[in-house]
Amino acid sequence: MVLTQEVALDQARRIGEGRSAEVFVEKSGQILKLYKARWGKSLAEREFVATSYAHSQGLRVPAPLGVIERQGRSGVLFEHIDGKTVLEHFKRSPVGLLGALRQLAQFQVGIHTIVDAPLPNQQDALRVQVSRARVPAWLKQTTLAVLDRLPDGDNLCHGDLHPENALFTPDGLVVIDWEKSTAGHPAADVARTELILRSGRTGAVNAWGQAVDAQIRARLADFYVWTYCRLSGIDRRDIDAWRLPMIVARLSGQAAANEEDLQAEARALGGRFAHLV
Repeated sequence: MVLTQEVALDQARRIGEGRSAEVFVEKSGQILKLYKARWGKSLAEREFVATSYAHSQGLRVPAPLGVIERQGRSGVLFEHIDGKTVLEHFKRSPVGLLGALRQLAQFQVGIHTIVDAPLPNQQDALRVQVSRARVPAWLKQTTLAVLDRLPDGDNLCHGDLHPENALFTPDGLVVIDWEKSTAGHPAADVARTELILRSGRTGAVNAWGQAVDAQIRARLADFYVWTYCRLSGIDRRDIDAWRLPMIVARLSGQAAANEEDLQAEARALGGRFAHLV
């Protein structure tokens, strides 16, 4: 049951901000994730339920303490976890980052061993995202046809697992941001992680830097998927099969800096499956 409470934040300190939410440390030391959007209450409730379920299954996640309301905005209150994100902790240590990615893959394998997750269906969520994607009608139809041929599942899937959603602590990784969690197929969840690793945000400011960054990201993504496949026994081709739906679904959210690249890749992949429509 979701607990709703009013929380005063006059003395809270903001420590982070993403596309959908801000993160604060309260005077008590507890962490508050406060959503920006007007539909934040539904997101907060989803995150509370999903994180509570993951916590109940023994996964290393921050204990959720309740859903809060403040000045028309909704959020989730969590226990404090002392640690930086994997990306921040290892930004100057490529070797350390590889080790952390191996740990993250192991964590994701553990997530996927949990079945009968009482969460939204992954395929249903993807279909909604595809229907809203900024792509031509033919590409939406093609992507939906591809989804029709992909397996469903009831495994716990994080839905947004990447180095910025994992905290590095002395006791191991702690995974945060569970609001996109679903019950679905593990290969789809890994395909989402690969997409983020390969084409997420970059700090490069010129064409040369962007090209180098893209090569590094591609190698890290390949390493991650190889590690996950070795640990789980899933075939790489099963993960690749989800690439088109994941890219098109990504194009339903806020526009990314590499929007044009994602659009071009989606069209190229969609062209290979146009015969399915």
